[in-house]
Formats: sequence, C-alpha cells, structure tokens
Amino acid sequence: MEKSKLLKQRLFAVHIATGITFSIIMYLAVYFGVFAIFLPQIQAWEKPSRYIEKVDITKIDYNYMVEEALKNPDFPKDNILINLPGRIGETAVNVTNRFVKPVVFDPFTKEILEDEGKEITNLASFLNELHYGQPLKLLGRLAFGFTAVGTLALVITGLLLIYYFKFNYKTKNQQGLFSTLHVKIFTWAFLPFLLITISGGVMNVGLISAPPMAKMLTKGEAKAIDELVGSTLFPANKPVKKENITASMLPINELLLKAQEINPQLTFKQIKLSNWNDITARIEFSGYNPYKPFLNGGIFNIPYVALNAHTGELLENKKVLDNTVPVFIAESLFFLHFLFGIDIFSRTIIAILMALCGVAIGFGVMLWLEKKAKKVEGRITFYHWMGKLSLATMVGVIPATAILFVLQWILPFDLEDRVLWQQGIFYNVWLFTLFWSFYRINSYQASKEFLFIGGILFVFASLLHFIKFQVLISNILGVDIALALFGILLIFIAKKLPKKREDFILAKILNKGKTDE
Repeated sequence: MEKSKLLKQRLFAVHIATGITFSIIMYLAVYFGVFAIFLPQIQAWEKPSRYIEKVDITKIDYNYMVEEALKNPDFPKDNILINLPGRIGETAVNVTNRFVKPVVFDPFTKEILEDEGKEITNLASFLNELHYGQPLKLLGRLAFGFTAVGTLALVITGLLLIYYFKFNYKTKNQQGLFSTLHVKIFTWAFLPFLLITISGGVMNVGLISAPPMAKMLTKGEAKAIDELVGSTLFPANKPVKKENITASMLPINELLLKAQEINPQLTFKQIKLSNWNDITARIEFSGYNPYKPFLNGGIFNIPYVALNAHTGELLENKKVLDNTVPVFIAESLFFLHFLFGIDIFSRTIIAILMALCGVAIGFGVMLWLEKKAKKVEGRITFYHWMGKLSLATMVGVIPATAILFVLQWILPFDLEDRVLWQQGIFYNVWLFTLFWSFYRINSYQASKEFLFIGGILFVFASLLHFIKFQVLISNILGVDIALALFGILLIFIAKKLPKKREDFILAKILNKGKTDE
C-alpha cells in the first residue's frame, strides 16, 4: 500500500515537472502546427498570382509551356520537372529544374505569371518554420525536437495517472475545472497527438543527429545518412544515354491520359522529363495513391508511370507496394506529420483535434498555477513569472499571428525587404505582449484583451483580403471564411471569460451574459 502511494506521488511529480518544463514549447509547436496543417491553402491565399480556378490537368497544353521555358538558354534541357495544379495546394503549372527558378504558367491562358518568390511573400512557410523552431536554426530545432521526446514521457505518465487514479471530474472550482478539461481532452485525443508527436521528434532530432552518426560510422568519409543507406533503400533509375537523334514528342496531356489508364488509382502531382526532344525521351508521371494512405506519395515512396515520350511505350509502372519495409516505415512517419494527399475535410478534423490538445496543455499550466495561487490566497495578490510568461507565449501569440495576416495585405508587394518588415513587426508585437503580461497584474484581464484584439485582427485580415480581391474561388474564399470564424470565436471567448480568477467557474462562465450583463 505504501509502495503504491509512493509510486503515485512520483508519477505526479514526474508528470508535473516534465509538463512545466516542456509545456510552452509544446504549445507553440501545436499552435503553429494547426496553421501548418493548412499550409497548402495558405500558400495559395498569400499569392494573388495563384487565384486560379480548378482545372482539368488532362486539358493543359504542357508541350507549349515546356517549349516556352526552354527558350531561355540558361534553362537546363534535361530533368525538367512540371508541378501540376493540385500539388501542395498549387493552382498554376510550374516548369522547373532543381538548379533554376520555376517558370509559372496560368493553366487556362498559358500566360507566364509573375511568381511571388520568398523574398516577396513567405507567410505560410514562416508559420511552418515557427512550428518546428527553424527561426532559431539548430538550437530551435533541437529544442522543439527534444520537447517532442519529452512529451512522450508526459503522455505515458499521464496515462498511468488516469489508470491508477479515479478522477472525480468536478467543475465546481478552478482546480476541478482545469483538471477535468486537461484530463478529458487528452483522454480522447492522446492517440493522434502521440503519433504526430513521435513523428515530429523523429524528424527534428533524428534528422539532426543523422549526419554526425554517419561521420562516426564511416570515420568521416560520409557526411549524410543518404550516402550510407540512400542507394540501398532508394535506388535511383539509371540515366538513359542520349542518342542525339531529334524526335517529335507526343502531347504530354495525351500521355497523361495513357498513364491514368495504366494506373487509374494514382492522382498525378508531378511530371519529370528526361532527354526531351531526343528519341530516347522518357516522361515520368508521379503521384499519390489515396487508397493506400501512410505508404506513399510523400518523400520516400512515390509511385509513378514512365513512358517513352516519342512512342508512348510503357517503360515502367512502379506501384505503391513495390518497395521495402524500411521505406514504408519511413514514409508512414512522415505521412503522420505532413498529411500527404489528405483532403480539406480530414485536415480540418485533425486541426480541431490538435487545437483541443493545445487548449489542454494550456489548462494543464493553469492547473499548476492555480495550485500555486491557493497557497497565498487571501494574503497577497498572486503574481508568478511562469504565469506571465505562459500568458504571453500561449495567448499573446494570437494577436501577434493575426498581425502577420493583416500585414500580408497592408504592406505593398513592391516594398523593399517586405518579408523582413512583416516578420519583424510580428516579433515586436509578440514581445510587447510579454511586457504587457508583466505590466497587467490581472492576468485574466490581459488574456481577455489579447483574445479580443486577436479576434478583431483576424476578422479584419479576412475582410481586408476579400474587399481587396473579391475572390470567390473555393480554396481562397475558404481561408477568408476560416480566418473570420476563428476571429469571431476569439471575440466570443474574450467576452465570455471572467475578469477575476475567483469567477473562473464553469457555471458562471456559461451563464455570463444572461444574468450579470
């Protein structure tokens, strides 16, 4: 009996210590991860050149676009890549090579578009980088990676605590409410949260540690893990030698139709051209098989249909299962995090689950702070540095993020160092919320202010964009609607939340607006 009691105490101690240590970074990873889930949609929304209706990829004149790109003498004549509309939210046709900037075409008019590069707009990528700590380079990636590893200990100890303890789930006081919400949410959402966290930890810590391990194993000969296992796990196709005999190329859209007949389960995303305009020309249609999720379409296992571009003869039909078990494991890990080929409905469900996990992390910190506050209740006003830091990090980040979306349409696209200005203002607003959190003695009042201002800014960003462009294309309008709804939700929460700690009781919050207002 005594040993069991001691075990429970130690579990609680480990869970609390680990939770407070990793909670802030884990919350940020989850918060920005929700935006990263909608990365394809935000990428299209932030670039006016991509406001293009959905197109049938089999009715695009790819041959004309390739020839236009090849008119540039500096454009490589081999290993040409054509990124199709629908690939990672793309609506245009990208003709590119790994060594040059892409040439972007309107799929309807075949007109070359002015592509807004990363030096002009980088909103979606920046939100994604914040998700895994990239702004702080190696230090940030290690911090976020080890936080993901530490979260595994949190989940395990949390599950053991739920197993050993019988929680009453009372909401009559602050501790009961925070504890109930923290435990209930994670009880239902821990599995997807755990899987996504594991994949994130492997990607951040695993990929960072791979090069040093490769150097150690080869005594400095190999600098990356690819040099050790890449050729074995991911064998590259041997290049076909050019015969230097000019030949006519069949229309790419006709070859695309033929590839669809050969493997109708594939959703094609990219075309690769080799030895173009030569009798040995090879065209490779790669894509994603939605009937075999977790196993393909990402980084390691990409099914494709390869044809002779001159004759239309089938050269190779690589299917999803034509690979090894280690490749499937690697692909599954990355699929859990990048959600390759997942539709908008499924992305929304996952985003809601992850947002709830972020809320649960917040309530866990509030539970710890509430226990601290109880110790000085009635003697002094509770003022704790962790509470202020958590307030700025977890709630103050909301208006700072909203500023990013507002600045996207306020700052001119021809402004010098536009991205630097946008990101700099974001960091300064976020830093200001830290100062404001310490200035405001009443943290509940400060949180209401942050939520309300954030909500107003998100709604404003949505309206500003819609009024400026009046775009009714579904994927673009969907982002406007999502931002507006998120802003309205934040305003509603700000109005409902109490100003005083002692009023943070479920019954009072639900009845607010009916009795005291």
